[in-house]
Amino acid sequence: MNFAQKMTRVTIKEHGGTESLQFESARIPEPDSGEVVVQLKTMALNHLDLWVRRGVEGHRFPLPLTPGCDGAGIVTAVGSGVDTSLLNQSVMLSPGFSCGGCSFCKSDRDPLCKNYGILGETCHGTCAEYVRVQADQCLPKPESVSWEEAAAFPLSTLTSASMIEKAQLRPEETLLVIAGTSGVGSMAIQIGKNLGCQVIATGSTEEKRQKARELGADHVLEPDQESWWKEVKKTTSGRGADVIFENVGEATWNQSLLALAVGGRLTTCGATTGSLVPVELKRLFFKNQQIIGSTMGSRSLLSTLQKSFESRELVPLIDSVYPFRQLADAHDRMESRQSMGKIVLQF
Repeated sequence: MNFAQKMTRVTIKEHGGTESLQFESARIPEPDSGEVVVQLKTMALNHLDLWVRRGVEGHRFPLPLTPGCDGAGIVTAVGSGVDTSLLNQSVMLSPGFSCGGCSFCKSDRDPLCKNYGILGETCHGTCAEYVRVQADQCLPKPESVSWEEAAAFPLSTLTSASMIEKAQLRPEETLLVIAGTSGVGSMAIQIGKNLGCQVIATGSTEEKRQKARELGADHVLEPDQESWWKEVKKTTSGRGADVIFENVGEATWNQSLLALAVGGRLTTCGATTGSLVPVELKRLFFKNQQIIGSTMGSRSLLSTLQKSFESRELVPLIDSVYPFRQLADAHDRMESRQSMGKIVLQF
Protein backbone atom coordinates (compact mmCIF):
# COMPACT_ATOMS: atom_id res chain seq x y z
CA MET A 1 0.00 0.00 0.00
CA ASN A 2 1.04 3.63 -0.38
CA PHE A 3 2.22 4.84 3.03
CA ALA A 4 2.46 8.40 1.75
CA GLN A 5 -1.33 8.47 1.74
CA LYS A 6 -3.11 10.32 4.51
CA MET A 7 -5.53 9.08 7.13
CA THR A 8 -7.67 10.78 9.75
CA ARG A 9 -6.90 10.26 13.41
CA VAL A 10 -7.70 11.84 16.76
CA THR A 11 -4.88 13.23 18.87
CA ILE A 12 -5.01 14.38 22.49
CA LYS A 13 -2.33 17.04 22.98
CA GLU A 14 -3.46 18.16 26.42
CA HIS A 15 -5.96 16.81 28.91
CA GLY A 16 -9.42 18.30 29.18
CA GLY A 17 -12.98 18.02 27.93
CA THR A 18 -14.15 16.72 24.59
CA GLU A 19 -12.52 19.75 22.95
CA SER A 20 -9.24 17.89 23.58
CA LEU A 21 -10.24 15.32 20.93
CA GLN A 22 -8.54 16.89 17.94
CA PHE A 23 -9.11 15.42 14.46
CA GLU A 24 -6.07 15.69 12.21
CA SER A 25 -4.56 14.31 9.04
CA ALA A 26 -1.49 12.06 9.31
CA ARG A 27 0.44 9.60 7.20
CA ILE A 28 -0.65 5.99 7.32
CA PRO A 29 1.83 4.18 9.61
CA GLU A 30 4.30 1.72 8.12
CA PRO A 31 4.80 -1.65 9.87
CA ASP A 32 8.15 -2.55 11.42
CA SER A 33 9.40 -6.11 11.85
CA GLY A 34 6.74 -8.31 13.42
CA GLU A 35 4.03 -5.69 12.93
CA VAL A 36 0.99 -5.20 10.73
CA VAL A 37 -1.18 -2.27 9.72
CA VAL A 38 -4.94 -2.65 10.12
CA GLN A 39 -7.52 -0.49 8.35
CA LEU A 40 -10.20 -0.19 11.01
CA LYS A 41 -13.88 -0.69 10.32
CA THR A 42 -15.00 -0.07 13.92
CA MET A 43 -13.61 0.85 17.32
CA ALA A 44 -15.20 0.83 20.77
CA LEU A 45 -14.92 3.12 23.77
CA ASN A 46 -13.84 2.13 27.27
CA HIS A 47 -13.60 4.15 30.47
CA LEU A 48 -9.86 4.22 29.87
CA ASP A 49 -10.56 6.56 26.94
CA LEU A 50 -12.15 9.03 29.36
CA TRP A 51 -9.20 8.83 31.76
CA VAL A 52 -6.71 9.37 28.93
CA ARG A 53 -8.65 12.40 27.75
CA ARG A 54 -9.24 13.95 31.18
CA GLY A 55 -5.96 12.92 32.79
CA VAL A 56 -5.34 10.99 36.00
CA GLU A 57 -3.70 12.62 38.99
CA GLY A 58 -0.24 11.16 39.59
CA HIS A 59 -0.09 9.40 36.20
CA ARG A 60 1.56 10.70 33.06
CA PHE A 61 0.23 9.67 29.65
CA PRO A 62 2.60 10.01 26.68
CA LEU A 63 0.91 12.99 25.05
CA PRO A 64 0.33 13.72 22.23
CA LEU A 65 -1.54 10.44 22.02
CA THR A 66 -4.20 8.84 19.85
CA PRO A 67 -6.64 7.13 22.26
CA GLY A 68 -8.65 3.95 21.73
CA CYS A 69 -8.09 0.40 23.00
CA ASP A 70 -10.53 -1.72 21.00
CA GLY A 71 -10.83 -2.10 17.25
CA ALA A 72 -11.60 -4.41 14.34
CA GLY A 73 -10.68 -4.20 10.68
CA ILE A 74 -8.71 -5.60 7.75
CA VAL A 75 -4.95 -6.17 7.61
CA THR A 76 -3.59 -4.03 4.77
CA ALA A 77 0.20 -4.36 5.26
CA VAL A 78 2.64 -6.68 7.05
CA GLY A 79 6.20 -6.09 8.20
CA SER A 80 9.18 -8.39 7.83
CA GLY A 81 8.88 -11.71 9.62
CA VAL A 82 5.08 -11.73 9.41
CA ASP A 83 3.26 -14.44 7.48
CA THR A 84 1.87 -12.79 4.35
CA SER A 85 -1.27 -14.94 4.63
CA LEU A 86 -2.41 -12.41 7.22
CA LEU A 87 -2.86 -9.82 4.45
CA ASN A 88 -6.51 -8.94 3.76
CA GLN A 89 -7.69 -10.93 6.77
CA SER A 90 -10.54 -9.62 8.93
CA VAL A 91 -9.29 -9.28 12.50
CA MET A 92 -10.15 -7.91 15.90
CA LEU A 93 -7.40 -6.53 18.09
CA SER A 94 -6.04 -7.67 21.41
CA PRO A 95 -5.64 -4.35 23.28
CA GLY A 96 -2.61 -5.46 25.31
CA PHE A 97 0.93 -6.14 24.16
CA SER A 98 4.15 -7.26 25.87
CA CYS A 99 7.72 -8.32 25.15
CA GLY A 100 6.85 -11.99 24.62
CA GLY A 101 10.16 -13.23 26.00
CA CYS A 102 10.30 -12.57 29.76
CA SER A 103 9.34 -15.07 32.47
CA PHE A 104 5.91 -13.47 32.88
CA CYS A 105 5.14 -13.68 29.17
CA LYS A 106 6.35 -17.27 28.97
CA SER A 107 4.22 -18.28 31.96
CA ASP A 108 1.03 -16.79 30.52
CA ARG A 109 1.12 -13.76 32.83
CA ASP A 110 1.88 -11.16 30.19
CA PRO A 111 0.04 -8.28 31.99
CA LEU A 112 2.87 -8.43 34.58
CA CYS A 113 5.56 -7.91 31.93
CA LYS A 114 7.50 -4.70 32.57
CA ASN A 115 6.97 -3.79 28.93
CA TYR A 116 3.23 -4.49 28.98
CA GLY A 117 1.16 -1.78 27.37
CA ILE A 118 -2.36 -1.07 26.16
CA LEU A 119 -3.37 0.53 22.89
CA GLY A 120 -4.43 4.12 23.41
CA GLU A 121 -2.76 4.36 26.81
CA THR A 122 0.94 3.69 26.28
CA CYS A 123 1.04 4.04 22.49
CA HIS A 124 -1.22 5.32 19.71
CA GLY A 125 -4.55 3.52 19.67
CA THR A 126 -7.63 2.89 17.59
CA CYS A 127 -9.13 6.38 17.17
CA ALA A 128 -7.64 6.39 13.69
CA GLU A 129 -8.52 4.99 10.29
CA TYR A 130 -5.35 2.87 10.35
CA VAL A 131 -3.44 1.45 13.33
CA ARG A 132 -0.06 -0.29 13.59
CA VAL A 133 0.08 -3.25 16.01
CA GLN A 134 2.10 -6.36 16.73
CA ALA A 135 1.05 -9.19 14.44
CA ASP A 136 0.15 -11.40 17.39
CA GLN A 137 -2.37 -8.80 18.57
CA CYS A 138 -4.56 -9.80 15.63
CA LEU A 139 -7.27 -12.37 16.31
CA PRO A 140 -9.41 -13.74 13.48
CA LYS A 141 -12.81 -12.07 13.36
CA PRO A 142 -15.45 -14.82 13.47
CA GLU A 143 -17.77 -14.74 10.47
CA SER A 144 -20.73 -15.08 12.83
CA VAL A 145 -20.19 -11.64 14.42
CA SER A 146 -20.62 -8.10 13.14
CA TRP A 147 -17.87 -5.49 12.90
CA GLU A 148 -19.51 -3.64 15.78
CA GLU A 149 -19.48 -6.73 18.00
CA ALA A 150 -15.89 -7.52 17.03
CA ALA A 151 -14.73 -4.11 18.27
CA ALA A 152 -16.85 -4.29 21.42
CA PHE A 153 -15.65 -7.72 22.51
CA PRO A 154 -11.93 -7.81 23.44
CA LEU A 155 -11.12 -5.48 26.34
CA SER A 156 -14.29 -5.78 28.40
CA THR A 157 -14.56 -9.53 27.96
CA LEU A 158 -10.91 -10.16 28.75
CA THR A 159 -11.05 -7.92 31.81
CA SER A 160 -14.21 -9.60 33.11
CA ALA A 161 -13.01 -13.15 32.51
CA SER A 162 -9.63 -12.46 34.11
CA MET A 163 -11.29 -10.99 37.21
CA ILE A 164 -13.56 -14.00 37.58
CA GLU A 165 -10.67 -16.38 36.96
CA LYS A 166 -8.55 -14.71 39.67
CA ALA A 167 -11.47 -14.84 42.10
CA GLN A 168 -11.80 -18.57 41.40
CA LEU A 169 -15.56 -18.41 40.97
CA ARG A 170 -17.02 -21.90 41.17
CA PRO A 171 -20.30 -23.39 39.91
CA GLU A 172 -23.27 -22.89 42.24
CA GLU A 173 -21.58 -19.97 44.04
CA THR A 174 -23.21 -16.55 44.10
CA LEU A 175 -21.71 -13.76 41.99
CA LEU A 176 -22.66 -10.15 42.68
CA VAL A 177 -22.01 -7.89 39.70
CA ILE A 178 -21.88 -4.19 40.50
CA ALA A 179 -23.06 -2.08 37.54
CA GLY A 180 -24.41 -5.06 35.66
CA THR A 181 -24.97 -3.22 32.37
CA SER A 182 -21.50 -1.70 32.10
CA GLY A 183 -19.23 -3.15 29.43
CA VAL A 184 -17.40 -5.36 31.91
CA GLY A 185 -20.46 -5.99 34.07
CA SER A 186 -22.61 -7.22 31.18
CA MET A 187 -19.92 -9.75 30.32
CA ALA A 188 -19.52 -10.81 33.96
CA ILE A 189 -23.22 -11.69 34.14
CA GLN A 190 -22.93 -13.90 31.07
CA ILE A 191 -19.72 -15.58 32.27
CA GLY A 192 -21.23 -16.23 35.70
CA LYS A 193 -24.35 -17.82 34.23
CA ASN A 194 -22.28 -19.94 31.86
CA LEU A 195 -20.42 -21.26 34.92
CA GLY A 196 -23.69 -22.26 36.55
CA CYS A 197 -23.72 -19.58 39.26
CA GLN A 198 -26.48 -17.57 40.86
CA VAL A 199 -25.97 -14.00 39.63
CA ILE A 200 -27.11 -10.87 41.40
CA ALA A 201 -26.61 -7.56 39.60
CA THR A 202 -27.08 -3.90 40.41
CA GLY A 203 -28.57 -1.30 38.09
CA SER A 204 -29.16 2.38 38.77
CA THR A 205 -32.35 2.61 36.67
CA GLU A 206 -35.25 0.28 35.99
CA GLU A 207 -34.18 0.13 32.36
CA LYS A 208 -30.72 -1.06 33.40
CA ARG A 209 -32.15 -3.56 35.85
CA GLN A 210 -34.41 -4.99 33.16
CA LYS A 211 -31.46 -5.29 30.79
CA ALA A 212 -29.49 -7.13 33.49
CA ARG A 213 -32.37 -9.60 33.78
CA GLU A 214 -32.31 -10.11 30.02
CA LEU A 215 -28.57 -10.83 30.22
CA GLY A 216 -29.33 -13.61 32.70
CA ALA A 217 -29.17 -12.07 36.18
CA ASP A 218 -31.31 -14.03 38.65
CA HIS A 219 -31.85 -11.02 40.94
CA VAL A 220 -31.36 -7.28 40.43
CA LEU A 221 -30.90 -4.50 42.98
CA GLU A 222 -31.00 -0.73 43.01
CA PRO A 223 -27.59 0.46 44.31
CA ASP A 224 -28.92 3.86 45.35
CA GLN A 225 -31.22 2.48 48.00
CA GLU A 226 -30.00 2.56 51.59
CA SER A 227 -28.51 -0.71 52.85
CA TRP A 228 -28.93 -2.60 49.59
CA TRP A 229 -26.30 -5.03 50.89
CA LYS A 230 -28.99 -6.43 53.18
CA GLU A 231 -30.94 -7.49 50.09
CA VAL A 232 -27.90 -9.49 48.96
CA LYS A 233 -27.83 -11.21 52.35
CA LYS A 234 -31.58 -11.87 52.19
CA THR A 235 -31.34 -13.31 48.68
CA THR A 236 -28.54 -15.66 49.77
CA SER A 237 -30.19 -16.83 53.03
CA GLY A 238 -27.86 -14.68 55.10
CA ARG A 239 -24.60 -15.85 53.55
CA GLY A 240 -23.75 -13.02 51.15
CA ALA A 241 -22.04 -13.15 47.78
CA ASP A 242 -19.13 -15.55 47.32
CA VAL A 243 -17.59 -13.30 44.67
CA ILE A 244 -18.23 -9.60 44.17
CA PHE A 245 -17.36 -8.03 40.83
CA GLU A 246 -16.53 -4.37 41.56
CA ASN A 247 -15.76 -1.71 38.98
CA VAL A 248 -17.36 1.39 40.49
CA GLY A 249 -15.29 2.24 43.58
CA GLU A 250 -16.24 4.75 46.28
CA ALA A 251 -20.00 4.88 45.60
CA THR A 252 -20.55 1.15 46.15
CA TRP A 253 -17.44 -0.02 48.02
CA ASN A 254 -18.66 -0.05 51.64
CA GLN A 255 -21.87 -1.91 50.88
CA SER A 256 -20.05 -4.31 48.59
CA LEU A 257 -17.78 -5.35 51.46
CA LEU A 258 -20.79 -5.74 53.77
CA ALA A 259 -22.41 -8.02 51.16
CA LEU A 260 -19.36 -10.29 50.94
CA ALA A 261 -19.69 -13.81 52.35
CA VAL A 262 -17.33 -15.51 54.78
CA GLY A 263 -14.45 -16.71 52.63
CA GLY A 264 -15.66 -14.40 49.87
CA ARG A 265 -13.53 -12.70 47.24
CA LEU A 266 -14.02 -9.16 46.01
CA THR A 267 -12.31 -8.44 42.70
CA THR A 268 -11.98 -4.94 41.27
CA CYS A 269 -10.82 -3.47 37.98
CA GLY A 270 -11.98 0.12 38.21
CA ALA A 271 -12.90 3.13 40.28
CA THR A 272 -15.17 5.25 38.13
CA THR A 273 -16.62 7.05 41.18
CA GLY A 274 -13.36 7.41 43.11
CA SER A 275 -10.48 5.24 44.30
CA LEU A 276 -9.91 6.19 47.97
CA VAL A 277 -11.89 3.58 49.91
CA PRO A 278 -11.79 2.28 53.51
CA VAL A 279 -11.26 -1.35 54.50
CA GLU A 280 -12.21 -2.79 57.88
CA LEU A 281 -9.23 -5.09 58.37
CA LYS A 282 -10.68 -6.99 61.34
CA ARG A 283 -13.68 -8.03 59.29
CA LEU A 284 -11.42 -8.92 56.38
CA PHE A 285 -9.18 -11.30 58.27
CA PHE A 286 -11.73 -12.71 60.73
CA LYS A 287 -13.98 -13.66 57.79
CA ASN A 288 -11.10 -14.92 55.62
CA GLN A 289 -12.07 -12.56 52.81
CA GLN A 290 -9.92 -11.42 49.92
CA ILE A 291 -9.66 -8.23 47.86
CA ILE A 292 -8.15 -8.84 44.42
CA GLY A 293 -7.03 -6.17 41.98
CA SER A 294 -7.04 -6.97 38.27
CA THR A 295 -6.14 -5.23 35.04
CA MET A 296 -6.69 -6.84 31.65
CA GLY A 297 -5.72 -10.52 31.23
CA SER A 298 -3.49 -12.85 29.25
CA ARG A 299 -3.65 -13.05 25.49
CA SER A 300 -4.15 -16.81 25.70
CA LEU A 301 -7.28 -16.22 27.79
CA LEU A 302 -8.61 -13.87 25.12
CA SER A 303 -7.99 -16.56 22.49
CA THR A 304 -9.99 -19.01 24.59
CA LEU A 305 -12.83 -16.52 25.01
CA GLN A 306 -12.91 -16.03 21.26
CA LYS A 307 -14.39 -19.53 20.92
CA SER A 308 -17.31 -18.59 23.16
CA PHE A 309 -17.71 -15.42 21.12
CA GLU A 310 -17.86 -17.32 17.85
CA SER A 311 -20.44 -19.76 19.26
CA ARG A 312 -22.49 -16.83 20.63
CA GLU A 313 -22.21 -18.04 24.22
CA LEU A 314 -20.78 -14.59 24.96
CA VAL A 315 -22.26 -11.60 23.14
CA PRO A 316 -21.19 -8.02 23.86
CA LEU A 317 -23.95 -5.64 24.86
CA ILE A 318 -23.88 -2.66 22.49
CA ASP A 319 -25.42 0.57 23.69
CA SER A 320 -25.11 2.71 20.56
CA VAL A 321 -23.16 3.21 17.34
CA TYR A 322 -21.77 6.58 16.19
CA PRO A 323 -19.92 7.74 13.08
CA PHE A 324 -16.22 8.29 13.85
CA ARG A 325 -16.56 12.05 13.41
CA GLN A 326 -19.06 12.08 16.30
CA LEU A 327 -16.46 10.84 18.79
CA ALA A 328 -17.13 13.78 21.13
CA ASP A 329 -20.83 12.84 21.27
CA ALA A 330 -19.86 9.26 22.08
CA HIS A 331 -17.66 10.50 24.95
CA ASP A 332 -20.57 12.60 26.21
CA ARG A 333 -22.81 9.54 26.11
CA MET A 334 -20.35 7.50 28.19
CA GLU A 335 -19.84 10.32 30.69
CA SER A 336 -23.61 10.68 31.14
CA ARG A 337 -23.62 7.25 32.84
CA GLN A 338 -26.80 6.42 30.93
CA SER A 339 -25.20 3.98 28.50
CA MET A 340 -25.66 0.23 28.74
CA GLY A 341 -22.81 -1.84 27.38
CA LYS A 342 -20.34 -0.67 24.77
CA ILE A 343 -20.36 2.44 22.62
CA VAL A 344 -19.05 1.73 19.13
CA LEU A 345 -17.79 4.03 16.38
CA GLN A 346 -17.81 3.28 12.66
CA PHE A 347 -15.21 4.52 10.17
